[in-house]
Amino acid sequence: MLAASTLLLLACEPKPQPIQYGSDQCEYCRMMITEPEYASQVLNKQGRAFNFDSIECMAAYDQTTEAQDNIHSRWVPDFSVAGEEWVNALDAHYLHSETLRSPMGLSLSAYADEEAAEEYQQEYRGELLDWNGVRDLVRREWLEDAIDPAEMHQ
Repeated sequence: MLAASTLLLLACEPKPQPIQYGSDQCEYCRMMITEPEYASQVLNKQGRAFNFDSIECMAAYDQTTEAQDNIHSRWVPDFSVAGEEWVNALDAHYLHSETLRSPMGLSLSAYADEEAAEEYQQEYRGELLDWNGVRDLVRREWLEDAIDPAEMHQ
C-alpha cells in the first residue's frame, strides 16, 4: 500500500508543460517565445505553467513578490541538446557567455551536467554559474537599475 501511495504521489508531481513556440508569450517581458534552447518555465504550487523566452526573464520573475512562496519548480532547457530536454533550474549548470546571445541579451545558457557546461565554456568562453549566480547577475544587470526588459527590443 505504501509503494502504491508513493507511485501515485510521484505520478501527480507537476512536470514542465509544452511551450507553443511562435505563439506563447513570455510571462515577464511579453515577447513571443521562439527559441527552445533558451526558453524556461516556472510551475506554481497549483500546477500552472508560466513560460519565459529566456532564463534571465525567469530569474527576474523569480525575484518578484508575485512569485514568492508560490513556486513549485523552475525548469530550463538543456542547451547541449538544443533545448529538447528540461532540467530543474536548481540543478542546472549555467554559462554566461557574450558569444551565445540569448533572446534578452544577458547571454545565459543552461546545461544538465557540469561537463557539458565546461565544454561550451572552452569553446565560447565566459563564466560558469549556478542558479544563485544567475539570480545575482539578473539582479545586478536588470533589477538594481530598474531596466524594463521590454525596452531592450525597441
